[in-house]
Amino acid sequence: MKKSEILKILEKVDGMRSIRKVKIKSEGFEISVEKSSATPQPMRPPIEAYSSDTNSKPKGAPGMASPFQVKYARDLMGKVFTENERQSSDFLAHILEIPMDEVPDINTWDETLTVDMVSAIIDGLQPMHKTKGRSEF
Repeated sequence: MKKSEILKILEKVDGMRSIRKVKIKSEGFEISVEKSSATPQPMRPPIEAYSSDTNSKPKGAPGMASPFQVKYARDLMGKVFTENERQSSDFLAHILEIPMDEVPDINTWDETLTVDMVSAIIDGLQPMHKTKGRSEF
């Protein structure tokens, strides 16, 4: 086994939260890793992930934003940036920390936005919407 392969394996092992035991054997050496067996507590979805029905759970793939979250983010984008597509793209690139050409099109958000992404968008837009609402009166 090459040194670079071993280093890649060790990096993956280091990034894992809980491992019972890992052994790597090769000519002339042996590496053994054992981390805590305690499993991390699962995170509860944000409140926005639930609809008004308290018994309903978010739908879709794990880690993906719920339809409610996406709709709320779209509505805020429309209220804050109205027709200014350039400013909205600038905002999204900044808040998501990605290049402008990688900003997901608003029409694809249902399939592309993760919970983390939509949370960042909503968190960034809410203060802007409150400020904009005050200046219009």
